[in-house]
Amino acid sequence: MKLSEQKGRESMDKEQLTRKIQRISRISLIAMVAYGALNIFGMLPEKRSYIINTKEHSLFENIIGGIAVIAVIFCVIAGFVTAFMLLNELGRRRTPFTRKISNLLRNIGIYMIITEIGKIIFIFIAAREIRVDLFWFAGLVLYAFSLVFRYGKDLQKLSDETL
Repeated sequence: MKLSEQKGRESMDKEQLTRKIQRISRISLIAMVAYGALNIFGMLPEKRSYIINTKEHSLFENIIGGIAVIAVIFCVIAGFVTAFMLLNELGRRRTPFTRKISNLLRNIGIYMIITEIGKIIFIFIAAREIRVDLFWFAGLVLYAFSLVFRYGKDLQKLSDETL
């Protein structure tokens, strides 16, 4: 196989991969919006009270619990907004290996970790139980992927400079 044919084939593979990334990003964006809407409607109370009796806890516990709830709410909203931005960016870019995409992935990972920590603190204060899910681990994986994308950005730049 000639070198020019090989470069042409690699170029075609990159274009196909880029189109796949764009397609998957658009589908994921729609699914994320639908998932968010379903969860919002699922959170509406059904004649249940989610209020914790603050008289049973010390002022310190109430303050820490409040901070945990605020952190979880902020991180969930920020995570959805960041995921929306990430998927939108992936759908528009020619390559996923950019600093912006790497930073967005990193931020989502951090939001997931903070959300899990806030949830653990709140449940511990409210019910004196420790419930740990793997949400924090998913956050660490996304953070690691952000480093892979940052490395990919550097390789992409090196590859573009050699051509």
